[in-house]
Amino acid sequence: MSFIRGNDNLPRPQIFASHAGSAILSRVVKRPVQGIGREGQALEMPGYVGTYAVRDGQPVPLGVVSDSYQVVQMRDLCAAAERVMLDAFTPEQLASVEIRDSSAGSGAWVQRQYVVKAFEEALHYGNTTARTLEVGTTVAATCSITTSYDGGSSTQLDVGTLDLVCNNGMTALSMMDWFRKRHTKNATAEVFEDWLHDLAPRFAAQVETMKAWSATGLTWTQIEETVRALPSVSDKKAEKLLERAARECAERGFNVYALTSAFTFYSSHNSDDFPVRVTGNDNVATTLSDRQDEVSRWVRSAPFTALLAA
Repeated sequence: MSFIRGNDNLPRPQIFASHAGSAILSRVVKRPVQGIGREGQALEMPGYVGTYAVRDGQPVPLGVVSDSYQVVQMRDLCAAAERVMLDAFTPEQLASVEIRDSSAGSGAWVQRQYVVKAFEEALHYGNTTARTLEVGTTVAATCSITTSYDGGSSTQLDVGTLDLVCNNGMTALSMMDWFRKRHTKNATAEVFEDWLHDLAPRFAAQVETMKAWSATGLTWTQIEETVRALPSVSDKKAEKLLERAARECAERGFNVYALTSAFTFYSSHNSDDFPVRVTGNDNVATTLSDRQDEVSRWVRSAPFTALLAA
């Protein structure tokens, strides 16, 4: 796998231009907030401001935050990430980039994921059954950027992988795989840019971890004991995860990667097995993002890491 841009004079593809007008990149501003009294008089709200985006020439309210809240423009974060990729990637690697945008709360929460399919690695499963002896999968590198404008979450960058066969995504296998910053005066796009330069080696390290998972065999007893011991997992959720794990093991063999595929199915899909409870507040994307954080905690937990130490 090559991450180093050669000394070439080929034109750089305009891979990002088609997404430059995405709604998640709308500029967000802070404005004073006022209430209206019974007699129609203006009621000041000292210490608080409203956040607004402008779409199609109209203001869109996003939230109410403290007046010290630092807005980190998604457009600036994405521009920084794309500068890094343009400098580091070859034209062929850039041509493989796929962009996936998502939002919730009318744009109060936004996320962009870059899938770099040129950075891919094949995984071969250990402890497979006769039927699945030769099978494996391919994972590609991802970089996700998330921020919010209503005080609901910090700005976050994650490097991860995407299983190109089942479309399950994994982020933050270790504390080095993500970077978060609260919306304070020091939260600027430049703060995140240095971290982005290490995207490629972070992905390479994740691939090595997943290769170890793929090669490490498990028994069903180990899987069951591990799932039931995961932090903050109810009995009901454990049963559903075990049902999913049985399906993954049937396809991938009894190995650690198959178990994590059950986890990432839960965090990547609004499915019949793991439905998102729709509240009417455009919450599917944020729920799946919370599930990804949950899975990241699981794979760093003692019950899970004990599987690799056995």
